[in-house]
Amino acid sequence: MKRKDAAKARDIRAAAVQTVQELGIAGLSMEAVARRAGVATGTLYVYHASKEALLDAVYLAIKSELAAAVFRDDGLPVRPGLLRMAGAYLDYLVEHRAEVAFTEQVRHSTFLSAETRHAAEQGARALYDLLERGKRELLLKPLDTAIMIAFLQGTMRELSLALAAVPASKRAAVREQIAILCWDGLKL
Repeated sequence: MKRKDAAKARDIRAAAVQTVQELGIAGLSMEAVARRAGVATGTLYVYHASKEALLDAVYLAIKSELAAAVFRDDGLPVRPGLLRMAGAYLDYLVEHRAEVAFTEQVRHSTFLSAETRHAAEQGARALYDLLERGKRELLLKPLDTAIMIAFLQGTMRELSLALAAVPASKRAAVREQIAILCWDGLKL
């Protein structure tokens, strides 16, 4: 069996993201990804046994990077913790448009395995725990946590488009305003 090369694995991942961005998930084929990554189709199968395995691996890698960048438990009180996570999430959304589009398409497809969905959800555990703590401390509305997370994701995804259009010199102030809007939507 061939040894896997880290640079080649990154190229394959980038090619999968670019292919989905350009052609949609329906246009993704192992051949298209291999061609874009500059590897033989047989080499791609050394890294991923199937289209589903490729999608699972790329989805999970992106979600893991997102979790590391955004969903950290810094031990902060609820409000500052939520504002920090919201700001970091907005930054991620602005800086990683292609990856976000990829995860959205894959998440809504039939290709993603239940195991990968579950593993990806664990990456946002710090947010889940922070929201639960906020409800216990009577700082946040007593809503279902899944609904709160969906509210935050949808709001920030949509507002990240406006944030991306703001000049870089003013982006931090607008990011803070959006994060405060999210807090205001959930606070008791």
